[in-house]
Amino acid sequence: MRLRLRSLMGKGLSILLIAPGVASLVLAANFTGIFQLSEWIVLDHFFRLRPEESNVPRVVVVTIDEADLHQVGKWPIPDAVLAELIDKLKRHQPRVIGLDLYRDLPVDPGHQDLIEVFKSTPNLIGVEKANGNPDRETVKPPPTLASRNQVGLADLILDEDGKVRRGLLSIRLEGDHQIKLGLAAKLALAYLEQEGIRLQEADDTGRRWKLGRSIFKRFEKNDGGYVNADTGGYQILMNYRGLPRNFETVSMTEVLEDTLQAEQVRDRIILIGAVATSLNDLYYTPYDNSQRTAGVFIHANLISQIVSAALDGRPLLQVWPELLEWLWTLAWSGVGATASWALLQTRLLGKTIDSGYSMVGTALIGGGLIVISYLLFLGGRWVPVAPPLLALTTSSMMSVMIHTQQLQKLASSDGLTQIANRRYFDQYLAQKLTEQKKLSLILCDVDYFKLYNDTYGHQAGDVCLQQVANALRNSVRQFDLVARYGGEEFVVVLPNTDAQKALYIAERIQFKVRSLEIPHKSSRVSQFLTLSCGVAGCPPQSKISSTELIEAADQALYVAKQAGRNRTAVANINQSKP
Repeated sequence: MRLRLRSLMGKGLSILLIAPGVASLVLAANFTGIFQLSEWIVLDHFFRLRPEESNVPRVVVVTIDEADLHQVGKWPIPDAVLAELIDKLKRHQPRVIGLDLYRDLPVDPGHQDLIEVFKSTPNLIGVEKANGNPDRETVKPPPTLASRNQVGLADLILDEDGKVRRGLLSIRLEGDHQIKLGLAAKLALAYLEQEGIRLQEADDTGRRWKLGRSIFKRFEKNDGGYVNADTGGYQILMNYRGLPRNFETVSMTEVLEDTLQAEQVRDRIILIGAVATSLNDLYYTPYDNSQRTAGVFIHANLISQIVSAALDGRPLLQVWPELLEWLWTLAWSGVGATASWALLQTRLLGKTIDSGYSMVGTALIGGGLIVISYLLFLGGRWVPVAPPLLALTTSSMMSVMIHTQQLQKLASSDGLTQIANRRYFDQYLAQKLTEQKKLSLILCDVDYFKLYNDTYGHQAGDVCLQQVANALRNSVRQFDLVARYGGEEFVVVLPNTDAQKALYIAERIQFKVRSLEIPHKSSRVSQFLTLSCGVAGCPPQSKISSTELIEAADQALYVAKQAGRNRTAVANINQSKP
């Protein structure tokens, strides 16, 4: 019982050591970015699964669609039309207007009219593109609005799979160190300023800013599922409000034809932008698989995110510190290892649960991990899913493998001496004999072991057998097999060994056991414990059976005992069976 308990404790310890090992490997793999795309996919699914929020009351999007383009008859929209559109909107007293259209060059007719509207509309914010690339160059702002500091950045940040999951709030220009705000940040701050809410530093690092009821934390390169992401400018994770249908929209034609109601605009953030497919101002978001979203609605989402966080305390999408994410993965790795081990030790209706049930249990726990991660997401926390899920599964599989190996070892090992048992010896010997190579067998018997038990007790006898087994194991080569044949008898199988060499090994075994100097005052041959050995060897291509080889070794052992014990005798097998 004590030996079984020790075995179980050792097994449990080895399984518990799986967790940190697997977690370390998974985290090392995570640093390569191998899970980045998987994490993005999970995040996208969480956004799509999240219950739809109510419509955004503070933002109205004025769309320019294909019908509007046909009505105007040209693109870019003439300055006169744009001036009329802005003038009619501002009559209804919006709090701030965002013009998400590049207007760095005049588009006659009506350019002077547009300049006058720009000058007379202090709550109008235009756009420029600051971060150029080989495909899309930078675009300058409208000169009139730029001179009045009424410009925001229209730049959007694309992940490697082409989706927008981060929002750009500001950048610091090189050289003059001037800070430029993104369009969403510019409009949101202008709106909140009239609520008496201004941006305040939350610490002296410049990475955390307080705005109303929320703290905005700058995106770091390894936040969430990202690995070594570009952190240029001041970025935050997008916590999308929803699809375009979550925003109140009116068309440009509706505004120009005066069908717009004043209450639709008054005291709100108005965002003007193109949604026409032909203009290609479209981007993929977590909600999109094939259909893209107009950039103006991405800006609208970011505006709503900032304003709702400041006024309503709507959660921003935050991540855990990196150390906590590592512990999260380690914890699930531990859950996988211990849960599988516990399930495999469980008996149901008198039967032990097999590995199949363990893997089902692991799948259910993995589902629990995903559910917990989703619930945390609903609360505004994006936690890793792929690394802990892989750690959980791998730890569980390794626990099953260790359990299987342990079962195989138990099935082939003697419980007392921890060497091979009789069943495994029979299988091993039969298999070796089929190879028809030379092979020898040593059958060993502890001299006067019954008297030893009678003198010292059965517990001492068990310890004695364990010491003898260790001596045998240490006296043979690595590829030889040592097994307990039964009671106080042991057997050694020596592949590719003739009888003469086996005799030498048998004598070495006897010397090793005598060197233990185990007291045996009841022995009739020595004051210490001794062995008697019988050796039998068969030549190559011999057709002798395992039964015959064992009988030959047993006869040699009988001869050794009859000759006075504490010695070795060799059986003479010269002829192979016909």
